[in-house]
Amino acid sequence: MAQEKDERATGTGSPRKTAEAEDKKVADRAAPRTAGNGVTGEGISAPLRRQYLIAVRRLGPAIAGIQSQSMDAIVDYLGRQEGVEIVARAKPANGQPFASDGASAQEVVVVRMEESKAESLRATAQAQIIVERDGPLGLADAFPLSMRASGWTNTVLPLSSVASELSLRIAGEQDQPLARAAVVVYGPGFPIQAVTDESGMARLTLFGGGTESVRAIYVKPKANYWERFIPAPALNESGTTTVRLRPLAETFPNPATPKPTGERVARWNQRLMRMDQPGNLTGAGIRVGIMDSGCDNSHPALRHVVHGKDFTSRQSEGRRSDTGWTDDMLGYGTHSTGLVAAISDAGQGGIVGCAPEAEVHAFKIFPGGRLSDLLAALDECIAREIDVVSLGVGCDEGSELLDQKLRELRHKGIACIVAAGTSGGPLPFPAVLPAVLAVGAVGKLREFPTDTCHAQAVLPELIGNDGVFPAAFTGIGPHVAVGAPGVAVISSVPGGYAALDGTGIAAAQVTGMAALILAHHPLFQGALKARSEQRVTALFSLIRACAVPHFADPLRGGAGVPDLQRVASLHHHAAAPGMYADLFGGSLFGTAMSGAAGVEPFPYPYAYAQEWQARMLRAAGLI
Repeated sequence: MAQEKDERATGTGSPRKTAEAEDKKVADRAAPRTAGNGVTGEGISAPLRRQYLIAVRRLGPAIAGIQSQSMDAIVDYLGRQEGVEIVARAKPANGQPFASDGASAQEVVVVRMEESKAESLRATAQAQIIVERDGPLGLADAFPLSMRASGWTNTVLPLSSVASELSLRIAGEQDQPLARAAVVVYGPGFPIQAVTDESGMARLTLFGGGTESVRAIYVKPKANYWERFIPAPALNESGTTTVRLRPLAETFPNPATPKPTGERVARWNQRLMRMDQPGNLTGAGIRVGIMDSGCDNSHPALRHVVHGKDFTSRQSEGRRSDTGWTDDMLGYGTHSTGLVAAISDAGQGGIVGCAPEAEVHAFKIFPGGRLSDLLAALDECIAREIDVVSLGVGCDEGSELLDQKLRELRHKGIACIVAAGTSGGPLPFPAVLPAVLAVGAVGKLREFPTDTCHAQAVLPELIGNDGVFPAAFTGIGPHVAVGAPGVAVISSVPGGYAALDGTGIAAAQVTGMAALILAHHPLFQGALKARSEQRVTALFSLIRACAVPHFADPLRGGAGVPDLQRVASLHHHAAAPGMYADLFGGSLFGTAMSGAAGVEPFPYPYAYAQEWQARMLRAAGLI
């Protein structure tokens, strides 16, 4: 999903660079003034301060004899240290007991200090205190074009004072100019990026070579058109080169056009997961959290989305923004929200989400978000009693605090469905954690033009008989539970509709399916209606059990692509009671106990599992 990464770089820059720039500003403010040679009066540069998270570690039985530190005492100690700034004290949203020993979720302190001080604190109190880098979050809805297209930039020329200008005009099918389209030009040096103006023009300066040095051009429109990737482009050396884009409607019915019969527009991703004919199933009564880049609820299909919170803004009084979540600069959060809960305008048909009528809460944690923001957003899910969460971001580093927080959410009955990452390699954090359901991305042939970057996601050696393939960018590992459509998936974005790639997009669709199951499956109308860890375990088991493998690589696709029509008993409420006992005693929990790659073992002994299933079915009125 190269296009999304490039768009982010055009608009806001790398999240890691953004976070490090913030750290640098703090260090600059704290440092003595330097002379013209850039050296302080003492002849050395001021040390860089970074942001860290500090919390009291829960002590297990093996070290129960060690007295636990008080957070007040830790804050008092840090406050007396030179060069340590206490940024915030983040207290849990509610103090309900979480751990088996009754311990509550811990408070986290955000501080800025030198790396040496953080290492010293770790070394002196490593058994009692958690000290972690409050690093930047990375978006999982991004296909790294620069990595996949490294062949276009394998030569680096020295900077030169000799430069030439390349003028590109981006236009639609009727020659109308397309504003705010992201343009990336690949040549002998680093990729050059620009955004088109209102006349559709983008002007780029080429150093060390002329138009003949351009090896490829990539264009990503704002909305309603297919992207385009052009290798070895024929460019006008003396004037403007026009690049035309095809509208989505050329290969897909215009989602913005009302259907006179009120019919739903079924996309390939909904057909693959067999959610194109859900009958009267909706997500009514289920609360869904979308953790991504926000949601533009001015979109006609998303005006009903009224709940959200911005965790990336920093206000002077220390409060989070109540309205910033509606400003989605990247479009991914709006896209994911549409996949889950888009509704047709005035009942006239068009694109509809997997679980219309679900109550969506849009949590903006990217761009600019840190690990502390993610922890705060997960706490907000507990406070708002969210049922299922779609997590479209990840971390470069592991986090004990995030592991604990996600286990806490699962214990409290909140199902977290996370993206498997877009590195094309090992899964990122938190997709490797046992408390979550990790989702990889798949694509399907003939669902996108061949001159787009969507085509770079194809792995020819793994294409199934039905044209389904694992995306080349998807994370790989035994923790991948299932796969879902994540290549050229069309959904809402600010300004219209767009086809995007990413494992975060795949996770959003599984989240939508999870909302339908929670809203309609008989198991969750009886004994498991209340939020509990057993509820999450049963939900994840149902999703895995209904999955259909389309290619032979479980490390990329897990158990397969979930199929709504195969969810045990969801569509058979009138079946005989004995049928349920057979379904749940065999196909569902039998699969979960098999120990297949990416499948979490059922957490109870088999004899107890049978008794537990029987009690659930009796409570649901099924036996």
